Amino acid sequence: MEKSIYNLVDTHTFQASIFYIFSGISQTLPFHTFGPAKRHDFIIHFVLSGQGLFFVEDQQFHLNSGDAFLIRPHETIFYQSDIKNPWSYAWISFNGTQAAQIIEELSPFKNHQQIFHSSNNDQYLNLIAETLNLSDASPQSELQLNLIVNQLLLQLSKENVPYQAPAPSFKGSRLARFAREYMDNHYEQGISVTDVAHALNIDRSYLSRIFTSNFSMSPKAWLIGVRINKASELLQSQQLTIEKIAEMVGFNNVAVFSRAFLKITGETPSQYRKQHKRLRTTQVAVSEIQNLINAAKPVRRTT
Repeated sequence: MEKSIYNLVDTHTFQASIFYIFSGISQTLPFHTFGPAKRHDFIIHFVLSGQGLFFVEDQQFHLNSGDAFLIRPHETIFYQSDIKNPWSYAWISFNGTQAAQIIEELSPFKNHQQIFHSSNNDQYLNLIAETLNLSDASPQSELQLNLIVNQLLLQLSKENVPYQAPAPSFKGSRLARFAREYMDNHYEQGISVTDVAHALNIDRSYLSRIFTSNFSMSPKAWLIGVRINKASELLQSQQLTIEKIAEMVGFNNVAVFSRAFLKITGETPSQYRKQHKRLRTTQVAVSEIQNLINAAKPVRRTT
């Protein structure tokens, strides 16, 4: 599991045109993955050190320190840290009636860009670090968090990034893509890989071969990944029972769900819920935030 500290606004007091949702800093372990998943809001990750892979819809990117990547609402995404040089990143999530316009017209992500490289990631890291000290759930802190999001978007608008054509579309099998989309849209119904094969009118073993060759993981692994990531989101944001969450993400047996969750995250669902509550910045000292920031930053050498 990654080591992370984060802040989250559970309930918004104000109806703002740009509003803060959550933010954090993570230092990942080798081969740490998130997704496949879809998010409801904008999220920007700033890579502080290391390397990783970002997959979004039909595009795939290899990213390094100084790069940033955008997750747009309702896009299927998947990202993974490098096995030899795992990345650290800071992230911030936001939304609002003006969010899409600012992103698509003023930011380095305009013209359908998914990534850009910044020569000064520290300016974004400093703003995100400020958000981690505003976790008392007061209206004043919420206003300050919304202001920080606006400041960050203003900084993005000043980035002098030359236009780059969108990355080439996915050139693999259309069947593999259809299978992925089917699982993304129907995972909560308790479907199996056999059900996916039947829906596409192809043989299960053939589906497994083409899916694995295109996405470097089996369809079973993808389906479980979708379910576990949705479950982790629910464990952090909802007070539902573990049995109910297992049912909501497509498991008909809570013991099977718990074993799958432990295998992927390294923690049981109960441990995961307790751990992520503990890492909320309402219960973390400022010194711990600074230690994680220092650990995440790349080491600059003069030789």
